[in-house]
Amino acid sequence: MKKTFTILVALLLGLTTVFGQGQKAGVSFQLGGILPTHQFKSVPSLYAPGFNSFGENGGAMFGASFGLKFTYAFRNTALEDSGLGIFLAGDAMWNSLDKSIREMYDKVSCTKPMYINVPIILGVNYTLNFGNVFGIWVEGGIGADLFFKTPEGWENRLTEYKMGAEFASQVGAGILLARTVSLGAHYYWLGTQDVRTKTDNILYPNNQMKIGVWAFKLGFHF
Repeated sequence: MKKTFTILVALLLGLTTVFGQGQKAGVSFQLGGILPTHQFKSVPSLYAPGFNSFGENGGAMFGASFGLKFTYAFRNTALEDSGLGIFLAGDAMWNSLDKSIREMYDKVSCTKPMYINVPIILGVNYTLNFGNVFGIWVEGGIGADLFFKTPEGWENRLTEYKMGAEFASQVGAGILLARTVSLGAHYYWLGTQDVRTKTDNILYPNNQMKIGVWAFKLGFHF
C-alpha cells in the first residue's frame, strides 16, 4: 500500500506539472467494453455463495467502463508538430460474475458481488495524422489501480471487502477520425490484488488474484 500511495502522489504531481497550462491540454471521454484475462476471468470449480470462496479465481465476465483523459500536446513549443503527447487518464471499470456463478447465487437468494477497478495512468502517446480526416495512435503508461469487490451474502450476513491498490500499466493503439472520435484497443495489467474481507468468521479471509483486462474504447475528444 505504501508503494501504491507513492505512485498516486507522483501522478498528482505529474497532473500539476503537465496540465498546469490549460491552453495546451485537451480532454477526452472514453466509453469501453472490458474483457477480463488471467485469474480475474477464471471460473472457480467450487465456491460457496456469500463466503469469499473463489480462491485465486475471479469468475468475472465482460464488463463496461467510463473514463476521462487529459492530454498535454506541446502546443506552441518546438514539439508541437511531433505527434507526441503526455496524458493522464482515469477509468472506472465494472465487471459482473460469470453467468453460471450468478445462477448459483440466485438459487440461494444471495447478493452477488461485482468488481470495480479504477486504474489511474500517466503516460506518453504518439499520433500520426493523415490530414484532418484520419489518424493512427499508440500509447503506453504506468500508474496504480484501485480494486473494489462489492459485498456478497444476505441482509443479516454480508461479507464485505477492503479496497486494494497495486501497480498498474497500460498499452494501447487505435485510429482517430476527424481529430474528434477515436477507436482503440488497450491492455491493462492491474496487478496481483489482495481480496481481503472486512468481515470476521470467514473461512477464507484473504486471497490473491492476478488481474488483466482488454479494453475496447470509443473516445470523444475536445
